Amino acid sequence: MDPKLKKTPHRLLVRLSLLWKRRFGVMPLRESIPDMSDWFESPLGMALLEQEREALDDALQCVFGYHLLQLGVSGRLGLSGESRISHHFLLHPNTEAGYQIGARADFNHLPLAAESIDAVILHHTLDYSQSPHHLLREAARVVIPRGHLLVVGFNPWSLWGFCASIMRFFSAKPRWRFQYLRKGRLLDWLALVDMEAIAVYQGFYRPPMPQAGAIKYLQWMERWGKRLRLPWGGFYLIVARKDHISLTPIKPAWRQYRPLRGLAVTRILGPTTRNR
Repeated sequence: MDPKLKKTPHRLLVRLSLLWKRRFGVMPLRESIPDMSDWFESPLGMALLEQEREALDDALQCVFGYHLLQLGVSGRLGLSGESRISHHFLLHPNTEAGYQIGARADFNHLPLAAESIDAVILHHTLDYSQSPHHLLREAARVVIPRGHLLVVGFNPWSLWGFCASIMRFFSAKPRWRFQYLRKGRLLDWLALVDMEAIAVYQGFYRPPMPQAGAIKYLQWMERWGKRLRLPWGGFYLIVARKDHISLTPIKPAWRQYRPLRGLAVTRILGPTTRNR
């Protein structure tokens, strides 16, 4: 059989895969940021953000340290207002008005030393990253031993995830084109970077309705979802602690023996050879 004929189906599948990703896959983060920043100011975005702030405020009560870093898909949001950590700052790929950004930085290559930050908040950054595993590893790198990582993401096994999978076919907006990262899969990734999940929050059990009246009317779904602790919340918040303990090599302090006065000390340089 002609080798060229064997390669033809493979090339066709590659082209179809590229076309699918270009139309329905996750867009580059820089292209998703403007749309998501405006969307969080819409009625649906503010309703979701209200539930996420409530979960973050509760989780941050048990997080202590000196430095807190926020990496969010929107640079206009400050999510660490209830933190007890005095110094918290935000890094972002773009400079946006509305919130003080510490510096511009690529999330995949953070300009920070390893094990230098006490807590890191990832606000939907994994959802809109084309390489979420690398971004998670980079965020875990800068966390100190016994430090914390707080990951906020969309739950694909929810009404939100179901509606988003349908909206992808009718809308090309980046807000619906996020990674489908299951909570179990993310827990496995955290274990690979020496992070142990110590708390999991879920919220927003309503469908993503854009009308403010519908969002307010379906508030009863939120109350029952939290009361029954259903696993189908639109978002999850995972609080993980770094189990890796850094080891500092300590040089042995060798004692220097000094000969006593009046006594001769023989220094052994090695095996001696006898003349035969």
